[in-house]
Amino acid sequence: MPYDSIFQPIQLGSVTLPHRIIMGSMHLGLEGLPNTADRMISFYGRRFDGGCSLITTGGISINEEGLGSSAFFNFQKDEDCEELRKVNSALKPKGIFCAQLFHAGRYAYHRNLVAPSAIRAPINRYVPKELSEEDAWRTIEDFGIAAMRAKEIGFGAIEVMGSEGYLINQFLSPVTNKREDFFGGSHEKRMNFGIEVLKKIREKVGKDYPVIYRMSGIDLIPGNPSLNEVIEFGIKLKENGADALNIGIGWHESRVPTISMLVPRGAWSKVSHHFKKAIPDIPIIASNRVNVPETIVRILKDGEADIVSMARPMLADPYFIEKIYNNQPNRVNTCIACNQACLDHTFKEQMVSCLVNPEANRELEFESEGKHKKHHVVVVGSGPGGLEAARTAALIGHEVIIIEKSDELGGQLNMAATIPGKFEFKETIRYFKNELYAMDVDIRLHTEANMELLEKLNPDAVIFATGVKPREFKIPGLEKKKVGYYTDYLTGKFEPGNQVVVIGGGGIACDSTHKLIEGKDSTIDEYFKKYNIPSYSNAEIQPFTAERKVTILRRSGKIGSGLGQTTGWALLQELKAAGVDFYTSLNYKEIREDGLVIEQKSGEEKIIPCDTVLICAGQEREDSLANEYKEKHPEKQVFIIGGAKEAGGLDAKRAILEGSEAARAIGLKK
Repeated sequence: MPYDSIFQPIQLGSVTLPHRIIMGSMHLGLEGLPNTADRMISFYGRRFDGGCSLITTGGISINEEGLGSSAFFNFQKDEDCEELRKVNSALKPKGIFCAQLFHAGRYAYHRNLVAPSAIRAPINRYVPKELSEEDAWRTIEDFGIAAMRAKEIGFGAIEVMGSEGYLINQFLSPVTNKREDFFGGSHEKRMNFGIEVLKKIREKVGKDYPVIYRMSGIDLIPGNPSLNEVIEFGIKLKENGADALNIGIGWHESRVPTISMLVPRGAWSKVSHHFKKAIPDIPIIASNRVNVPETIVRILKDGEADIVSMARPMLADPYFIEKIYNNQPNRVNTCIACNQACLDHTFKEQMVSCLVNPEANRELEFESEGKHKKHHVVVVGSGPGGLEAARTAALIGHEVIIIEKSDELGGQLNMAATIPGKFEFKETIRYFKNELYAMDVDIRLHTEANMELLEKLNPDAVIFATGVKPREFKIPGLEKKKVGYYTDYLTGKFEPGNQVVVIGGGGIACDSTHKLIEGKDSTIDEYFKKYNIPSYSNAEIQPFTAERKVTILRRSGKIGSGLGQTTGWALLQELKAAGVDFYTSLNYKEIREDGLVIEQKSGEEKIIPCDTVLICAGQEREDSLANEYKEKHPEKQVFIIGGAKEAGGLDAKRAILEGSEAARAIGLKK
């Protein structure tokens, strides 16, 4: 079996794990929603049923000051502990449920935040209060009490959150710790807070209770501790009772992407490898950008870690482990590292879900659905919304035909997959293709949907996922330059020249520009070089010269609007590093032989030299067939989803959710 190395048992303190994958911590945003405990039982229970043996909760604050936001549980609140006790009672027979002990420090989104020093985080508007030495010791005691409460209410293990720029990590860093007492002034003293936290926890829970310590393997903040210093800290943690070290990567304020599509798979196991070599006698856990079994096998084979922690991949597919155990990797719904429905939602204090799996955190609602009578369903279009609509309808038990005019499934996912850093969309297409074939969906490629065909098929319900078409763009003199739409470029039908003006500054324009300047995905070595990772304490993007000179123009609004909150900044940073010029608040005047003429807000005209104009000026709905059919057949169930319903960007998150919802509504009252 190709994945035998994954399914080897390993000792973690007093417990034995049956394989080398754990589900890592991810805040779900369920706290405060109706039926919170039942939602958690349903969500985590499905992951345990899918093969997880150890699952770590999202951060649970050790006290009021440490709350990341109002959407966090707090070990000091009895009502929160009772909710968690209920969850533990239901999940205990299924596996080890591990509580993450959390304190946000200066990352807390409330006014009463505290930190080692009164230094505001770049991603927070509030300045923290500096903890006195007495307060620091009180906080250490709170960590211990929280650990004891976790054990008492049924958690089978705990993880200390000492990474990602939260409180413990802030104490270790000379950038955020300017103290001159027992907890600061030298590297040795900056280690004291984290070490004392662990000592207090071990005192409270005893020597046989599993304690994982998530420490930062590399902060990716200029001026933070060196590799030797963090390895020394890791050794101290092992000596003071940590049963395993989970190697975290980067701070939230870091300007180096750590978990987005831009990061090559398994890149950060190169960091955990340092700890594996230096601290060989306890399990080392690697995390971040591991989403396929082949990467796990490589990490284990190369000795870069003993265990792999995966959070978002378990959002995408709760049965990930079961499927690879049964040698069915092609049936895995792979995490594409888009962050659009998970981390982007977290930072907006919304419920977390998953772009490729809208059932994530909606398990309770979907489990309560009644049985569906079998219907004959036609899905028109095989973009993300159409694929999910067909899959869900077939899963429910309907007879499904999917019609696609091109020669391949995927729609605009195929275009997205050509953009550097977005190759993971190929996995989404692969997943849906395999699921549809496995469920005997009637797939009709090279087929143009029209009224005649739909009349012949005579379905009970039709789901139109016909997508969008580019909005036409006109300007005097356009014929003087090489001109193409993004659809032509991303499908390989148009090759731009060396001086390109991109019309439009939304997400599609930025993605197309990324392809113009790079053209391919980075290897791990190329990525580390681009961000100066080997320097360890001075990681940041390095300017580079692209083969093409590209300028992005937008009439109004912000360049890159529509890009993800936790990923868009990284793409814009790469474009700027490659010398891409941005212009907004302008009017297009004409194209002359020497370039495109724009009128800026000041009224001044400027010539942008170019040999090519690439048009990314928005989209229009492709809904004419849907409207015609709906008007002629008011008695039928007709659903319009995705871009055909609302022409936004390439919004796969909305399209897939709408596809799932439409399929589940078939046969219900109109």
